[in-house]
Amino acid sequence: LKFDVIIIGGDLLDSDRFNFYDLAVFKKFAKPIFFVTGNHELYLKNWSEIKNKLNDFNIKLIDKQSFQIHEINFIGIGEGTLEDQKKELENQNFKSGVFNLIIVHKPLLWKYCSKKIDLMLSGHTHNGQIFPFNLLVKMKFPNVYGLYQKENSKLYVSSGSGCWGPKIRIGSKNEIICITISNQI
Repeated sequence: LKFDVIIIGGDLLDSDRFNFYDLAVFKKFAKPIFFVTGNHELYLKNWSEIKNKLNDFNIKLIDKQSFQIHEINFIGIGEGTLEDQKKELENQNFKSGVFNLIIVHKPLLWKYCSKKIDLMLSGHTHNGQIFPFNLLVKMKFPNVYGLYQKENSKLYVSSGSGCWGPKIRIGSKNEIICITISNQI
């Protein structure tokens, strides 16, 4: 893929037994890699130690941060942030006159910010991962997978590139998505 930025929407690490060597592949990319925490990072006993080493692998943790590249304002909101704080972070970091892109692990925030944000990228749901579990996941997350639109705002919920629990998928697929943002209609 030709890309300008890699975005990792959480759950990059899922076990205390992971090896930093597994992150070495990210050093090969000469492009920015932005990462927000998911719920699985928060389960790790040594997460505070691990997150301090992410920069060594070209991975920039952007929880509770925003920054602009060209005409795109990236807003990172990681897990471990209360829902009211997430809304406040979205309001504080929104910038008029540019494309506002929120990266947040769970797709629940979109119901609050869809009037202002141009694009929100989320994951967490794995598109249910295993049938019929996907029916239960849809009850909790109405925007369980794919592209959604409200007025001028879009949400993309990825099924993710990995799995949780059993390393199988039935009725869903792993994915790495490529999104093109353009000012052309």
